[in-house]
Amino acid sequence: MVKNIIEDNNIYLRKLNLDDDLSKYLSWVNDKEMTVYMELRHKEHSIDDLKRYIGSHLESNNYLCGIFKKSDDSHIGNVLLSRIDEDNKHCDIGIFIGREYWGYGFGSTAVNLLCEYVFDTLKLNKIIAGVVKENVGSKKLFEKCGFVLEGIGKEEFKINDKFLDVLWFGKINTGDR
Repeated sequence: MVKNIIEDNNIYLRKLNLDDDLSKYLSWVNDKEMTVYMELRHKEHSIDDLKRYIGSHLESNNYLCGIFKKSDDSHIGNVLLSRIDEDNKHCDIGIFIGREYWGYGFGSTAVNLLCEYVFDTLKLNKIIAGVVKENVGSKKLFEKCGFVLEGIGKEEFKINDKFLDVLWFGKINTGDR
């Protein structure tokens, strides 16, 4: 059994592995509305693509975690810690929630749980999130989780020949360091 990284009363997070049922994940990554603000939107994906992606994270120091409902162990989304910088004590975070689970608070719960893990277990000082300005849902989620807007990357993301700004959010560890 794969060990949970962190959990609360409703969800748990654990690293995805190559034995997971990836059928829901595959439908999500091929949903153009769900991926409009993500780099993976550029092509149709297969199970083999997902396995390669998961494998690349398993071989790195990244944390590609599935978000699972405790009530039925259903996979409801993913959260990713990447670019973990042990020297400067920061990392990036990204989140992806299946459309059928939007609006239930699972995203903010997962981000808060992972922030707690980053600060208390990994002992990092800062978490960084980049959000395309038009992605109102992600912007609200990170603000709800205590992230603060630190800057705007002008025209850093391109969709359909239009350049969009990226909002850069940060959350600092205010606990014991």
